[in-house]
Amino acid sequence: MALYWGVCLMILGWMTYAKASVPENLDKSIDGLKAYYIKNENELHNAHPVFLRVLKDLKVNLEESEQNLLMSIIMDTYSRIFARMQNESQDEATKDRLAHVQEHLKKLQENYFPGKSAELKTYAETLWAIKDNDPIVQQKALFELKRVYREATQMKNLKNKDRRRRQVKSTRKQKS
Repeated sequence: MALYWGVCLMILGWMTYAKASVPENLDKSIDGLKAYYIKNENELHNAHPVFLRVLKDLKVNLEESEQNLLMSIIMDTYSRIFARMQNESQDEATKDRLAHVQEHLKKLQENYFPGKSAELKTYAETLWAIKDNDPIVQQKALFELKRVYREATQMKNLKNKDRRRRQVKSTRKQKS
């Protein structure tokens, strides 16, 4: 019985946290958009989330700087989705709600994920756009492979050295 109440309290805490982290006016805009766009909720529960699986992996597998970059890319993706929805909508109230949500996303991204994430995203998009079926690209990739491989190995070695230094420092602190 104690386990049951513990789980209930934990879930209530998560719900409270989730509600508390979204400003009330934004929450109302999102609910209005859901009411306008979502007609059949069955399609939403097909075990293929758009962002939630990435978020789960983000917290487990990535370092903070990587998490920030990925979250920034997620915020950009939301902005693109909502901009398209806003352009395609005929309803002015819906357009206003979408603009309101985009404004909050932009502020969130500026305040919590600043830095070079936009520049890094540009690099990532450039790399994703490489045409892997182009023979010239394939030849250039082969030509550059040894240098890129050496650079990646050096970065990995530096990362391992930094990790070892942090482990040694934390071990020294624990002994003191």
